[in-house]
Amino acid sequence: MYGCVFCNEPIPDGQRVCRDCMIQRTTIHAKDKKSAILDHLRKHHIGKKNAVHSAELERLFSLDDRAVRRKISALRKEGYPICSGDMGYYYAENQKDINSTVGRLNDLMTGVSDARTGLLFSRFPEPVMTVRVTVMMNGGDL
Repeated sequence: MYGCVFCNEPIPDGQRVCRDCMIQRTTIHAKDKKSAILDHLRKHHIGKKNAVHSAELERLFSLDDRAVRRKISALRKEGYPICSGDMGYYYAENQKDINSTVGRLNDLMTGVSDARTGLLFSRFPEPVMTVRVTVMMNGGDL
């Protein structure tokens, strides 16, 4: 037996959510999903070792990957210490977790900035023009 990912009530193998939470989950409106994600991370995913992959959040909250990223970004902007890495998203357990994620975000910003700078200095190639020149000598006879 496993526990429901929301309430930790026992559920049969192969299931992740109990019946009550499934019913409640389907009634969560889009504006409430951000809070639901926050609650879920705080309850079940504290620290890097308990990270949850984005695909799992997509499945649990019926969102696409972009919507999950937007909700995580909004929560971070509100000051919630939601970290991420190769293993997924998690609620910070300590300052080291936060610093690690800030470093990753700095690397992303540097990459985007470098790409922007490259584009600013790029030049669209001028079209190649072929010119035929005929030189007439000795009075113009060919």
